[in-house]
Amino acid sequence: MAGLKIDDAKVKEAIETISGFGGEALIKCVQCGACSSVCPGVRVGFNILCRMLIKRVLTGQLEETIEEMSTWGCQACNRCTEICPQGVRPMEVVFAFRRYQASELALSTSAFGPQMSLYEKGHAVTISPEAVGENRKKVGLPEVPPTALNNEQAQKEIQTLLDNSPMADLGIF
Repeated sequence: MAGLKIDDAKVKEAIETISGFGGEALIKCVQCGACSSVCPGVRVGFNILCRMLIKRVLTGQLEETIEEMSTWGCQACNRCTEICPQGVRPMEVVFAFRRYQASELALSTSAFGPQMSLYEKGHAVTISPEAVGENRKKVGLPEVPPTALNNEQAQKEIQTLLDNSPMADLGIF
């Protein structure tokens, strides 16, 4: 059986593209799977998130993945970033890939709701802090994740960024 031939130029292009959109730490990924093990999106079947998305980028599968709608399943809960032993910040890689998709206008209509929520609340999908607070506390994490959901200034900054991004051209918000 022939092995997978990876086109080095394609890998370089993929890494540069995603890094340029804010996912520069993806090259630190060692494919341990810690991020995927805690990702609610992966658990419900969005298979191209966290580790798998990073693997596809690192192996130059950018074109094959551009139409993938699983990337819009990220809830921006930041669990992947909290657990990553390499400091990859997988959520930022996912969001960088989404920016790439948006720049190519490769959006699913199912992404519009989460994008509106991101614009209005700072998170694509929001869950009650009470629903997860006790579990986070048990494992030594702050009860409320350090996210834009509880930071009005960060929410305004997200709105400013989105207003000045290719996403604004889509007329979603």
